[in-house]
Amino acid sequence: MKIGLIVNPYAGSGGRLGYKGSDGLYIENPEIENRVKRFLDVVNNNIEFVSPKFKMGEYFLKKFGKKYETINAGKEKSTREDTIISARLLPDITNLIVFVGGDGTARDVVEGSQSKVPILGVPAGVKMHSGVFALNPETAGILVNAYVEGMANIMEAEVLDIDEDAYRKGIYKVKLYYIAKTINFKGLLVHSKEEISSPSYELDEIAKYIIDNMEDSTFYIMGPGSTVKAIEEKLGYTTNFLSTDLFLGKRLIKSGVNYMELLQLTGELKIILTPIGGQGFLIGRGNQEIGPEILKKAGKDNIIVVSSKEKISRIDCLRIDSGDPNVDKLLQGIYKVIVGYDEFYTIKTCSMT
Repeated sequence: MKIGLIVNPYAGSGGRLGYKGSDGLYIENPEIENRVKRFLDVVNNNIEFVSPKFKMGEYFLKKFGKKYETINAGKEKSTREDTIISARLLPDITNLIVFVGGDGTARDVVEGSQSKVPILGVPAGVKMHSGVFALNPETAGILVNAYVEGMANIMEAEVLDIDEDAYRKGIYKVKLYYIAKTINFKGLLVHSKEEISSPSYELDEIAKYIIDNMEDSTFYIMGPGSTVKAIEEKLGYTTNFLSTDLFLGKRLIKSGVNYMELLQLTGELKIILTPIGGQGFLIGRGNQEIGPEILKKAGKDNIIVVSSKEKISRIDCLRIDSGDPNVDKLLQGIYKVIVGYDEFYTIKTCSMT
């Protein structure tokens, strides 16, 4: 059995910069190589890959000592058309296409492959709303091994994406583009994002509780999402729905901060986040500005989780994918989620494998 591999070396490059996507942003993401390595380290050595040339796959397979052959596709400076062409060629010679990227890459792979074979995403984009992604690179490797050994199930999943121009302006439009074939084993595949409306009175109670407990000398990193933005609005600020914002006490210091700016912070630090509906991601989807070094600096006990009751009740566990497996381990455990004024809901983090 041969496995197709397509890598988008530009995927996720906007995440740490505070952009809400990487479409049209032709900057190679320095974290892609580590994501590919983490995936390949788990994949059985007897699996043979088929891949386009250069950093669309061949470069990494050669560097990390995997069996592979190349197809007549791929460029040193690749575009989405190269992804589509590669995905068009691979179904004739492979049983599964693994891609490294985000929702945009997922769309391109389905467009090219026409769902002739299942696809599986190694998460590396800014947002991964589609239901074809593993939790992290390691679980993608486990899924591939299970598929090759005949233990994984083939299933259908949604491929979703957003209008990135609108996204960067804080207008959130998610569109269903395809229903694609993918694989699952022991629930390691993460299903697609769900839109869950939160009652205004719940958001108001959560915001009041947070504000009553804020300290003037503490920095607060406020993540994206309506539950967190309700806190900012109650403080008198209207910011981008999708931005990560920095407060000192109850005062807004900067809206739309990036990872490099946050690394300069000194002093007491707390992070306020809300999980993604349905998927349960707390870290690593749409909030990559809050990178691993910031998370280490704050520590698990200084991560404040807020959510409406319905949203948190529909999540089985919280998912964390910071980009650093060691940081992910530090953040594992039980979280008390604020769901009202002095009202809490206890939930654990998901297993990392």
